[in-house]
Amino acid sequence: MGKLSEISLGFLVVLGFILASYLQIQAADASTVQCLPAESAALLSFKAGIKEDPARLLANWLPHTDCCNWDYVGCNSKGHVISVNLNPNPPVNTGVFLTGHLGSWFIDLPQLQVLDLSQMQNLTGTIPSAIGNLIDLVHLFLSTNKLTGTIPSTIGNLKKLQTLSLGENRITGSIPSSLGDIGPSLTYIDFGSASLSGSIPDSLYQLTNLNALFLIHNHMSGPLSPLIGNLAQLEDLEISTNEFSGPLPSTLGKLSKLSVLDLSNNKFSGSMPASIGDIVNLGDLNLANNRLTGIIPPMWNTQLANLDAISLNRNFLSGPIPYGGPFLYNGVDTFRPGNPGLCDDPLPPCKTKHKL
Repeated sequence: MGKLSEISLGFLVVLGFILASYLQIQAADASTVQCLPAESAALLSFKAGIKEDPARLLANWLPHTDCCNWDYVGCNSKGHVISVNLNPNPPVNTGVFLTGHLGSWFIDLPQLQVLDLSQMQNLTGTIPSAIGNLIDLVHLFLSTNKLTGTIPSTIGNLKKLQTLSLGENRITGSIPSSLGDIGPSLTYIDFGSASLSGSIPDSLYQLTNLNALFLIHNHMSGPLSPLIGNLAQLEDLEISTNEFSGPLPSTLGKLSKLSVLDLSNNKFSGSMPASIGDIVNLGDLNLANNRLTGIIPPMWNTQLANLDAISLNRNFLSGPIPYGGPFLYNGVDTFRPGNPGLCDDPLPPCKTKHKL
């Protein structure tokens, strides 16, 4: 999804550990399980659509063998496939993992809980609407491929889904409003660099247990709703490099667990809400390259004591830069280019006294 903050990468590492633990607990001892023939056939149909496998991920996926013993496949005690995790940890260093067609084979794995085909680089095709039939799905990772089409509205049927990663693809259209139907199980969404358009549906703000939301590098537009304040569990909110516009809602200040807030490279206007200062755990704040006006709230220098990185350049801010706290060691590039009305250290001193 492009350049991530260190904290964003930390989310991926944590998810990796969670997923590995999940698979270890859920998968039965393959030596005591016989794969169901119909599910073995489904996996082999996927392999048949793969043109290149330089890492030999599917080398032991062979007819007339037990698919519960195949690499990257996990089964339960009844022989149902519950996990297909083709993203090795640590990864195989080949550059390209699989070239071929995604297909719809996985809809014939009715008890599938984990599907990870991320980082395969060259998988093509669309996400079938029948994916909504996989009602036991918990983790869905299809990022970093060449998938096209839209996000099917049936995604809202996946009531157990916890992680949803579709970023770095060529998926178009808007985020379906049905996404909010998933409910409180969903904690992680990555749609970054996926060519999406449209606005953030209000239903997304119903996902009150969401920890991370990545929408960077898309073509999305519209306002950031005051309903964002409903997502009180958010720790990472990154929606940079889109065409979002309008004022920043004061309800951002309700996101008390937020550590990364990146709204840069959009068209947000108006003043920066002073309520952002209430996000005392905030470590990374990027509001650069918008159309923001007014002053930097003077109390941020004491409220945002945990702020390690701040970028406000390419806006239309004015008045004195607050002294001390997170502003003490920031260079000129934090505020310039842009913001011709800003003054005081590290910029030239203010010529007139500003009333704050």
